[in-house]
Amino acid sequence: MQSHPSSRISKSPRQPSSDKPKRRRKALSCYACRRRKLKCDRGVPACGRCRKGGIAESCSYNEFPLLPDEERSVLLHNSAYTLHSPPPARAPVPQNHSVRGPGLEHPTVDQASPETRVISLAAPQNAGSWQLLGASSSATGINEERPSIRSNVADNNGSHDDGIGPPGSGGDRLRVQTTILRGENFKTHYYGSTNPISLISHFPELRSFMKETIMQRTSLPSLQRELKALQVKWKGMRTDLLPQHEWELVGLLPDPETMDAHVHLYFDTFETIYRILHYPSFMREYETFREDSRAARPAFVVTLTLVLACVGCLAAPPAQQQQQPKYIGDSAMARERATLWIEAAEAWLPRQSQKHIYLAIWQIRCLLLVAKMVNVVKKKRTWTAAGTLVREAMSAGFHRDPTILGDRVSVFDLEMRRRLWATTLELELQISTDRGMPSAGAALTSDTAPPLNIDDQALAVDAAALPPSQPAEVYTACSFLRVAASSFPLRTALNSLVNDIHAQSVYEEVLRSEERITAALHRLPPWPDDDDTRTPGASGRGRNPALPRALLDIQLRHFLILLHAPFARQADTNPRYSLSRMVCFNAAFRLIDQHRQLTEAGNHLLLLLRHDYFKSALVICHNMYIAASVHDNILLQSNSTTLIHYIEAVLHLLEEKTTRLGTGYTHYWYIAAAAAFLRSRLPDPAHPAVQKEEAIYEVVRQYHRVLAHQEDLRKAKELLFPMRLFAPFPNPFFEENIRTSQLINTQQPTFSQEDLSLDEFFFGNPAAWTFDNLWAME
Repeated sequence: MQSHPSSRISKSPRQPSSDKPKRRRKALSCYACRRRKLKCDRGVPACGRCRKGGIAESCSYNEFPLLPDEERSVLLHNSAYTLHSPPPARAPVPQNHSVRGPGLEHPTVDQASPETRVISLAAPQNAGSWQLLGASSSATGINEERPSIRSNVADNNGSHDDGIGPPGSGGDRLRVQTTILRGENFKTHYYGSTNPISLISHFPELRSFMKETIMQRTSLPSLQRELKALQVKWKGMRTDLLPQHEWELVGLLPDPETMDAHVHLYFDTFETIYRILHYPSFMREYETFREDSRAARPAFVVTLTLVLACVGCLAAPPAQQQQQPKYIGDSAMARERATLWIEAAEAWLPRQSQKHIYLAIWQIRCLLLVAKMVNVVKKKRTWTAAGTLVREAMSAGFHRDPTILGDRVSVFDLEMRRRLWATTLELELQISTDRGMPSAGAALTSDTAPPLNIDDQALAVDAAALPPSQPAEVYTACSFLRVAASSFPLRTALNSLVNDIHAQSVYEEVLRSEERITAALHRLPPWPDDDDTRTPGASGRGRNPALPRALLDIQLRHFLILLHAPFARQADTNPRYSLSRMVCFNAAFRLIDQHRQLTEAGNHLLLLLRHDYFKSALVICHNMYIAASVHDNILLQSNSTTLIHYIEAVLHLLEEKTTRLGTGYTHYWYIAAAAAFLRSRLPDPAHPAVQKEEAIYEVVRQYHRVLAHQEDLRKAKELLFPMRLFAPFPNPFFEENIRTSQLINTQQPTFSQEDLSLDEFFFGNPAAWTFDNLWAME
């Protein structure tokens, strides 16, 4: 007897009636084609009919079979569990299917019904939030859920209506975690909620807009391939630049005038926030090195190269040179020079004895981390490197106050240990927040006192006793670390809360945390600007507290956005959360203003060191889109000009950053696309096709500017390693070593262009631009 699908067999009156609802065939067409009863080609991110009709942004597909509401809710939950995605917006979950009740964990596959298991396994692997795998032309492309503005409000009763929890639950609860897992198999990278890019998972419409724009612009891959081909060729040519001996380190240094300018810039910027070096002792050794480089300790030469690496991309080019930087592929010459210095220091450091550690070793370890952060070198390993540095410091006892050592530590070393420990903790917390990871500072106990609020001139190397600490209102080079230490426990706890994968944010707790942040902001000392005062300080130069004052404010205010952003996304469904939207807007405006003011004043340190202005722009864009989707004309008509103004300000900041580094196009592309997308959705919108063209033109312009200022690769080798040690060393022994080293370098195998494969170099990584091979777990 031939079998038929149960859904196509009519029920006989003699057959026993079943309470189980009929199962309908899954709809494969998009919403628009199914409504008009037209054939759909299932194209992604939009089908052919929707693209031709100019409604590609609204093209979407149904993820599940059309079942009755109750069973559909259960299937949505089970599939969300399978794919690490939250339930869709405002989907009603019956009481008998509560998934968050007391003592009830998420169901496993065995606990689900047979039908549920089939649906969960057969659903496209990129269903849910935005797990995107495979080629862009695959039938399992972007299938975003509708409505577009999705809610992940959940309470103990499983209600998704108003976000108000049951009695005793503590009020409104939200799952605040939005994490991204990128890659496949064992080639994966995890980014938590505080990572700047995590917000993109809540913005599926922007992702569709960006992907359509990229697919329509065929000139972009060729531009990226051209830059990457130069970069790969350069990597083959630069293999002989890395010094093989300690005496070759001097050959990496630039001319004396450039060194002087970079050293002064370092102490005027980095050493006003992170205390690693002692200015008087460093300058004494630096002057000795300038007089006779042969008498310098190798550790000092390595320290000097890292100091130059930290500020190479910050320094303005000399007036007699062309203002536009030169590039090698998609990397600025200054960044390539800094990368060479970083690699030389990394090669030198492991060769040192681990039994005889001294101050310079710890200073080099900290400088290496800072130099990598500023120059975006090995950024995927930065968080692990920061954690390793904290653990190395703990293994040396830096987390215990050095007074317990008694006479075994000098007064000078005692204070330097405190400075290095405070610097290490601050760096690790910032890196953890940028990556979306818990900080090591949340799990350790330390009784090390904060550094004294004193200038370096008051701390002598041979001091018999520590000088008295200045009041908090008196600005010194150590003021930042001392004031930041008071808010360090708060910032560490907030970072752990937002990045906790099991935590639910209670609105009352968010408001209490906001009060604590606001109180910490009010406690910041009001240091007046003192540009012209030449009092002895960390650098002996004019001391302007603008940079440390801005950073103290930014690193606290940034957490206001991280705490309120999940609730601000729900302001269209719960008027109570309108406060969160305003808090996000005000904090984002303040952050962008401070970054812009520092950049206009010629201080580009925070521009290269932090990403919170990028996160602020994304928050502004997303909340503007939500307001446009729910037709909040009051917000848009009264504030749209101001909001777009701040987004464009961030574009200028990102353009300045890419100009100095030669890299960073992905962040620039996100904001350029978001601005164009919003202009197409605001009242009196421009045509979407025109906005797409303008958005992609901005990115193309950045690429053309870099391509137009490429440095000759052979000349680049001479500029990066001029071998200046010929003049200082008339000794035949050194000259023979130099000739031998050059002979060895010329005998190295040449780079084979035939082995080069550029398929993976579309925009650096296809996943970053076309959203393939990405998971987002909420």
